[in-house]
Amino acid sequence: MSTSVSTSTPVVPHISHAKKALERWAREYPDRTGSVGIDEGELTWREIAASTRILAGRLGRAGVGAGDRVAVMAGRSRYALSSLLAVWANGSSAVLLDERHPVERLRWTVRDAGCAVLLSSEPQAADLGLTVIEVSGSETGPDEAPLTESADAAWACGTPEAEAYVVYTSGTSGRPKGVRVGAAALENFLADAESLGYRPGSRAVCVVSPGFDGWLWSTLTPFVNGVTCVAVDAARGRVADALAAWQIDNLCMTPSLYAAIDKLPPVEVAVVAGERCPDSLVLRLEESADRVINAYGPTEATIAATMADTARGDDPRTIGRPLAGCTVTVVDADLNEVPAGTTGEVLIGGAGVALGYVGTSGAGAERFVDRNGARHFRTGDLGVLRADGQLEYLGRADNQVKIGGFRIELEEVESIAREVPGVEQAVAYLRGEPHTLAIGLRTESGTPLDDALHQRLTAEFAARLPRQLCPSFVHRVDEVPVEATGKVARREVAALGEAELAARQDPAADGGPRGRDGDVLAGILTAWSGVFGQSVAEDSDFFAVGGHSLLAAQLAARIEDELGTTLTINDVLTARTPRALADRITEPQKGTGTA
Repeated sequence: MSTSVSTSTPVVPHISHAKKALERWAREYPDRTGSVGIDEGELTWREIAASTRILAGRLGRAGVGAGDRVAVMAGRSRYALSSLLAVWANGSSAVLLDERHPVERLRWTVRDAGCAVLLSSEPQAADLGLTVIEVSGSETGPDEAPLTESADAAWACGTPEAEAYVVYTSGTSGRPKGVRVGAAALENFLADAESLGYRPGSRAVCVVSPGFDGWLWSTLTPFVNGVTCVAVDAARGRVADALAAWQIDNLCMTPSLYAAIDKLPPVEVAVVAGERCPDSLVLRLEESADRVINAYGPTEATIAATMADTARGDDPRTIGRPLAGCTVTVVDADLNEVPAGTTGEVLIGGAGVALGYVGTSGAGAERFVDRNGARHFRTGDLGVLRADGQLEYLGRADNQVKIGGFRIELEEVESIAREVPGVEQAVAYLRGEPHTLAIGLRTESGTPLDDALHQRLTAEFAARLPRQLCPSFVHRVDEVPVEATGKVARREVAALGEAELAARQDPAADGGPRGRDGDVLAGILTAWSGVFGQSVAEDSDFFAVGGHSLLAAQLAARIEDELGTTLTINDVLTARTPRALADRITEPQKGTGTA
């Protein structure tokens, strides 16, 4: 299974920057907490070093070697960092997984990547068909050599061209595509992350999906700065309470998640990433944080390529300037640089450009281009270079969108829908704020968009997409409108959907009662249908119909509009059904004798 390292090229410790950082913190602060999982279990830096060594040894004994890919599904646990480091200490490549993604998607991913084994402590790990190496208890594994005073351990060597990790992101073919990031690119990022100079011993929060490269920022930036990384489960709600309870000093969240927090705590650093940052959020962050960073970079550019940092006088309404080792140019369709002030495509070059995609013929490979003898990545993002050298992000030139920091190609959603019997055409688009996905369908002749078809679509989306990327509103279109260019007129499809939704919610159209008339359950059902774009029963489960934390925030806001009653995101996530939410509202009223 293992492959030997070529002796024709220079060899160095695989991800040597990570090795040095681990040794440093285990030596300087051995008893300081370095990692906290969502179960509030902790590991000290000494224990992280021990866990790394023990897990690397288990990988080696399982026959995993240099160049092999290891699936890692421990990103919300206290073993998140040591699992990742163990893969690199073994000379292997980490394939990032989120245990909450659909099992079918996870199985497909590990098959496509050709993973050798799986590092995990999740109960469903065995469902993926791989040999599972248990991470729990690895800091004091009874079958391993005892921890010595030295944090140093055998660490495999590799070449700068070796692969460091793989992140799967959305693809236009209807299946995800794996982005291969090399050791040299990751080393460059780690050096940039260390240069941020976070205060050692401070605390940073990690709230993002472990299957998303934003998780690497949230895990590795604290690591190389000697900062305690605290995992917080955004799906449970009450993120603001968790930030306060853990006395978090450093934030890194998407604009959508920031928007779901009413009052931000005072912090040392607030990083915003994953989505376009509105000016209003910049003002909020500047009021609560000593330092604001707006980070930008596609997965193919190794986590981040540019950054606006108020510590050096940047304007955080922009995406700033290139990180060290990276180049960013605004170009026209022929890859010619355009003058400052002119809109063009953002082209990224330098050390951070990924190796490519898993497989040799994956869709999207044409985005890796040669310019002036150097390899670059065409992002598909539109930008404009200001006279002061800072870059403004202007959106997309194609059909790729972001939802809660997750990247999704609308064509992937449409492809899944068209595979469902009865669907002839599908047009996906964004709606609402924070954004959610909607999809308009043209069904085959004689096929209604009834409950049965809705259920088939919901099941197919749930089996193949992360919950945040499942369409929450599905509607029918008689004919798919097109523009003069022959392209689908997505805005017209969106307008048709909003018109249909408005008609469904019109009390004059269905005779349904409104919440403001005193019927709490009817008001909740009205709010619920407004968020999901379809009628639901009083016992409908929030998660079963595609709910997630961002939709919970929208639902809580709509219920407040309907009933004048304040609910939290956690109320929605724990109650889960319209009836339970209604009971939660009416029970206190009964207790006080009010109507």
